[in-house]
Amino acid sequence: MENNHTANSQSGGKVLAMYDIRGIQDYIYRTPHIKDAMGASLIIEDILMKALRKACEKLSIKPEEMDLEWETEKGKDVKPFKMSEKAVQVLYIGGGNAYVIYNNDKDEKEDEKEGKNLYWKINKEMSKYIIEKTYSLQLAAECVPVSDVYYNDYEELRNKMDDVKAKMAGSKPLGALPIMKTEIRTGYPAIEESPDKNRVDISKETAIKLDEKNEKIKELKQDKFLENYINRGKDSRIAVVHIDGNNMGLRIREQIEHETDYVKAVNTMRQISHNIKKAYKDTFEKMKNKFEDEDTKFAQNIERFVRKVIVAGDDITYVCNAHIALETVRYYSEQISGLMMVSEESTQENIKKYGFSICAGIAYIGSHFPFYTAYEVAEACCASAKSEAKKDENKEKLQPRGERIGNYVDFQICKNIHCKNLDKVRQEEYSTPTGENLLIRPYYIPTAHQYGLSKNAGKLNDYTSLKENIRKFSDEKNLPRSFVKDIRNTYSLGRYQMDTLYAFLKSRDWKLPKDSLYEEINGIQTALWYDAAEIMDYNLYITQSQEGNADA
Repeated sequence: MENNHTANSQSGGKVLAMYDIRGIQDYIYRTPHIKDAMGASLIIEDILMKALRKACEKLSIKPEEMDLEWETEKGKDVKPFKMSEKAVQVLYIGGGNAYVIYNNDKDEKEDEKEGKNLYWKINKEMSKYIIEKTYSLQLAAECVPVSDVYYNDYEELRNKMDDVKAKMAGSKPLGALPIMKTEIRTGYPAIEESPDKNRVDISKETAIKLDEKNEKIKELKQDKFLENYINRGKDSRIAVVHIDGNNMGLRIREQIEHETDYVKAVNTMRQISHNIKKAYKDTFEKMKNKFEDEDTKFAQNIERFVRKVIVAGDDITYVCNAHIALETVRYYSEQISGLMMVSEESTQENIKKYGFSICAGIAYIGSHFPFYTAYEVAEACCASAKSEAKKDENKEKLQPRGERIGNYVDFQICKNIHCKNLDKVRQEEYSTPTGENLLIRPYYIPTAHQYGLSKNAGKLNDYTSLKENIRKFSDEKNLPRSFVKDIRNTYSLGRYQMDTLYAFLKSRDWKLPKDSLYEEINGIQTALWYDAAEIMDYNLYITQSQEGNADA
């Protein structure tokens, strides 16, 4: 645990504390196996709340001296906040972060020495709990005295926490001695035995993720479908999808930056946080149900499945059948873009100001491809999509301030583990000897609620155009599939070879959707048909569906 000691030496009065669990992403995805990652995400669900409860129990803090719940039962709504004199009062907990007020006057055993007040005692117990439950995660903590102006305290606390996290060493538990066997992925000592029939040596961290005594993990292990699917062999195609909300932290701060009153500010923050969590979770469940349970007349030969890895606020990762991946992102974008972080009145102006949007990255993999690499690729694709979304020409400026960002998606077929270096791979493998760029992606996803972002619709990187090209290339009446593959392979050889192939196709009276091969994008000649040709075989859901049904 890391803290700023000099700032937290007060012995009485209220302090506002912030907690941040460091290394969550690495902890979840530091495994080659999808199910291990899913198990890790279950372990850290609500871990901060559990750690705080355990710490209060250890310190014998009475229930009447605690106010830990900020949502109503089952998270249906938020509880109204009122400043109290209780020893421990939670403002908000979620997504690996927490804000808590401590009233040190309630710590009857306070001995006036630095580090002996309630805040420090709680931190010590929380850190111990998190280490015990995860083996490797770190707790960062900071606090400031409570003043009369909430936003000042909030900003000071965030700045101090940024300093703390910047100074934190990426510490690990004690590593293995030279004579000890190590687990390849983590580098930790292989001191435990896996609970499965293989009985291989694993690290303590991995053992915790697989612990049969954990009820949530036990439930996960009962879901045999994914395990059976990924063990069929190399032809089983899976997609790892990472979704992230656009500008969420900035937009939250915009709603409270002028608020001085603690009660009003905390109630606003609670409501926004609740709305974000509910919107993204409910949309995920809606999307999952649609693609797993819908009764349609098309794509019947596709075993559609969506399995959650983590859904934490606007940070979402899931695995699904590769053939539905792009459409799950499109559907998610459509549904989330009609929901709002503040207002409930669904007007055009409210959606512009408060509506959600996302960026997504998709990694297409074979069933035995290392999961941690696939996630890294999906995350890198999501970052690429965000970079495109945030370009000035793609955003909508709002008055008097702020901006609106559209939904974008990028994707990558993972042929080997080197694809985790996405920028390098694309520089080396997706440009031609004659200087053309093969990729149009990322793609803008138009929705019914795009409003001022409609300027992006109809462009070359419009997802609707990509779908149309995939459909046309998949129809033998338009172009034999063997020729589509020739187009994909020949593009990479350069312009001369591609012109030769195109002349051959035209001589046989086969035509592309548009009578050209390249279009200038950002000053670079870019292949018009490569994306669709490369991704066609991974999107049977699109190619087997009718326009109206697929977009429902």
